[in-house]
Amino acid sequence: MIAQYVGRSQKTWDEHITALQYAFNTAWSEATGHTPAYLNHGRELARPHPEDRQHLANPLTPETTHRRLQEAYDLVRVNLARAFQRQERHYNLRRREWKPKVGDLVWKRNHVLSDKAKAFNAKLAPKFVGPLEVRRIISPVVVDLRDTRGRWHRQVHVQDLKAHPAPMRQGNTD
Repeated sequence: MIAQYVGRSQKTWDEHITALQYAFNTAWSEATGHTPAYLNHGRELARPHPEDRQHLANPLTPETTHRRLQEAYDLVRVNLARAFQRQERHYNLRRREWKPKVGDLVWKRNHVLSDKAKAFNAKLAPKFVGPLEVRRIISPVVVDLRDTRGRWHRQVHVQDLKAHPAPMRQGNTD
């Protein structure tokens, strides 16, 4: 958002902080159903131009403001729960439940960096190394692995693992 306000003159970015803050505080949130200003102050912020301002003939009493905020907070709880479920459904769309067991063979994601001096390009390196044997489960998401040469790979997160494919069975193809 700052980059949009700044444009080509990056030396004056701090001159736009108040406008950015106003834009952020008056932006309606789909997740909550309200603006941050309303949820924090119990009212919408006044608009910068006098002709855009809505004058209230009767200012709200503290009790009315409190009641409106309580109703808004209840609605926000419901809206956030819905938004969480909606995001969870999209996030977990292709998620597979897989937990390695001790003795399983797995492949570990290879985290390497390019090195120009050695003429090594990380994009061309193998994405996974293995097969490695799961030797110890530290937590539901962290395991210790050991390769065939006896070298340990300590505290590897399961998101960096994939199961070793089962060997193909030789069968009749009549």
